[in-house]
Amino acid sequence: MLNNVHFSFIIKSGGDNMKRKLSSFFYKLMVKGLAKALDSDVAPTPKKDDLITADEGAELSFIAFGDPQISALSPLRSARFYSALSDVENSGLNFDALVLAGDITEYGALCEYRMTARLINRVAKQFKKILIVPGNHDVRIRNFKKQLKRFNAFLGHVENAVQCGEDNYFYTGKINGYKFIMLGPDRNAFEASYLSDSQLDRIETELDRNETGKPVFIINHYPLKLTNGLPESWMGKGSWRGSVGAQSDRLKAIFERHGKIVYITGHLHYGISAFNYEDYGSYKCISLPTVGVLNHGLNSKLGQGYVFSVKGNRVTARGRCFCEGSYYESETDNAVIDFVC
Repeated sequence: MLNNVHFSFIIKSGGDNMKRKLSSFFYKLMVKGLAKALDSDVAPTPKKDDLITADEGAELSFIAFGDPQISALSPLRSARFYSALSDVENSGLNFDALVLAGDITEYGALCEYRMTARLINRVAKQFKKILIVPGNHDVRIRNFKKQLKRFNAFLGHVENAVQCGEDNYFYTGKINGYKFIMLGPDRNAFEASYLSDSQLDRIETELDRNETGKPVFIINHYPLKLTNGLPESWMGKGSWRGSVGAQSDRLKAIFERHGKIVYITGHLHYGISAFNYEDYGSYKCISLPTVGVLNHGLNSKLGQGYVFSVKGNRVTARGRCFCEGSYYESETDNAVIDFVC
């Protein structure tokens, strides 16, 4: 059932030959585990009677997922992501972007990135650009510089993916006249994210350059403090946990000075609910559920995410259970997020 796609992924990241052999061994186990899961009843299969629809008048359309968290030890993570991407494939539609808001892998392992690239490349041609940022699971247990090099190499093996910088995860770009700003940590942190003064200055500079008057989409793994249901949506612990952390107030101040910010994050693993969207006037916070791991909250369905359509300053995001192949009913909180920047 798994497509037999030729894929070469060898990275010389300072590891010895034994490490590369181990990585290859675990990757082969992951492929076998995924194939077994897809041939069994444990992997979800999206139905085809409620396909993803296109907004004909949209100037920008993209799909956004949080936290695939592909794991060398859990073939079900790969199977769920495979299923969600199958829903995209079933639609036969082309989109301007695929956005992945961090925690791409569980351990930041080479075999996990290799599997993720293989899964995405099945549908990469349906996206003009693929925009991916790291999360805490991608960076926290490894040498920062080596992991940045590994992440960039991974992006280089994903068709249509935009690569980050050689020295940091920050990058920007425009799609159909809309600016995207992609954030990432500037040093290792186990849970929160450290954003350096340099990165904060670059965010401000990029926002100063936005002369279009259109919304700016800022993608980061971590929400701001006390937004999107925090701390309740992060086990109810602390005022900063589950958030950007120490730089949250500074990032918030930048958003307030500029306005027309759509801040899209992951990390919380919270199913589509009242917490996914909050309007703070000058900036809007959208927290994505996880596509690969179990979601918290009353809505714990697998493979959740949003389909975005943008017309001028109006942004509409429709919640979808990609693993089932269906949109959420209107009575679900934030089944449809619709606002004007």
